[in-house]
Amino acid sequence: MMKPWKELEKEREELARLQPCIGGEVSPAAHVLGVLELGEGSVVLPGTVIEGHVRIGRGCRIGPNAYLRGETRIGDDCIIGNAVEVKSSLLGNKVFVSHLTYIGDSIIRDDVNVGGGCIFSNFRHDAGEIRMPWQGGLHATGLNKLGCVVGEGCRIGCKCVILPGRVLPPGSWINPGEVVR
Repeated sequence: MMKPWKELEKEREELARLQPCIGGEVSPAAHVLGVLELGEGSVVLPGTVIEGHVRIGRGCRIGPNAYLRGETRIGDDCIIGNAVEVKSSLLGNKVFVSHLTYIGDSIIRDDVNVGGGCIFSNFRHDAGEIRMPWQGGLHATGLNKLGCVVGEGCRIGCKCVILPGRVLPPGSWINPGEVVR
């Protein structure tokens, strides 16, 4: 299995070659300032800003007032809601991030629900290298910007903070207000 930071790097390289293709509906009050591939049945609502290279799957609802930037991939049947910022991240299918959340440089697997007001942090205060637990060891990533990996089927309560380089195993439940250190 590929290390998550290498998976992000590989996907970013692929997304950098993305060509515009709109199969859904983009509100005239949304702003696409980069390259967007939008799947069938997906809708981008007013106030949403898309920068960089962004691929959105089928049956998604984006916005209102969402901010998608960098090289970002969002799977099928997702909700990225009001005042949600997603930066250079990979989101699987059926990921629900309804409001007031920041997700930076992270991987979120399928069937994940994120409560309002969460922060998926991607930067250490000392600007140091982020290390990530992976397959039984703690690995240097060579990066100073790296978020987390959220396994399939996780539930994350409102107002949670996940620090850089953390891994949530599949099926994890994080109570509201927790800090994942």
